[in-house]
Amino acid sequence: MLKIDAHSHAGEGAAVWSGKQVVERMDTIGIDKTIIFPFTEGFFNNQDIPRYVTEFPDRLIPFCAVNPWEKKRATDELERCLSSGFKGLKLHPTLCGFRLSDHALCDSLFEIVQAHKSVIIVHGASDLYNCPLEFDRMARRFPQVPLIMAHCGFFWEWELACELANENDNLYLETSRVPPFETGKVLEKTSASKMMWGTDGPFADYEAEYKKIERIVRNDTEFEQIIGGTVAGILGFK
Repeated sequence: MLKIDAHSHAGEGAAVWSGKQVVERMDTIGIDKTIIFPFTEGFFNNQDIPRYVTEFPDRLIPFCAVNPWEKKRATDELERCLSSGFKGLKLHPTLCGFRLSDHALCDSLFEIVQAHKSVIIVHGASDLYNCPLEFDRMARRFPQVPLIMAHCGFFWEWELACELANENDNLYLETSRVPPFETGKVLEKTSASKMMWGTDGPFADYEAEYKKIERIVRNDTEFEQIIGGTVAGILGFK
């Protein structure tokens, strides 16, 4: 069973967090792999990510980040990253100020990800830019693209997130920062195959995020699916 953290920042931005620090924290609770991407405030520096992955190739999974407002620069950077071994894309509509379902800004990015058979993870909260209905639009528009809603639409729209995840085969819910009670309700209303564990590193309490999943599952099969199985399947790991 692979244990995979589906959500961690690395580099410099809102914090300074190296690949070595990510791996050292993984080792405290026995995590096998972590998806890492740049901090998404201001200038996005994708350059550090491959360096960290080169240091720890069996532990770190590279995702890039772009700002859709940069348009051609964003599409060129995404194409460059996915062509050079990055496995997916991180978007943050709230910090960058765009609607996830904006045709002019986001469709070209989704088309590139689809062409590379990659994955997209997006900050998923209850504001208008990235509420669950924005994810629903994109999941339906690009049904071949695995789309991960970070934070399950929390705080206020996690129930709608569950409903829409059930309606879209390609829409998944990532659990970082969602309190234990609501995380359990997400499992109750969807299934372990719709959920994946993440930590929003380096910000959240790492061990607490892990133990939260231990608390809400009903059996070992659910635990293994959420703690790594869902994201491993999306990424093609065995």
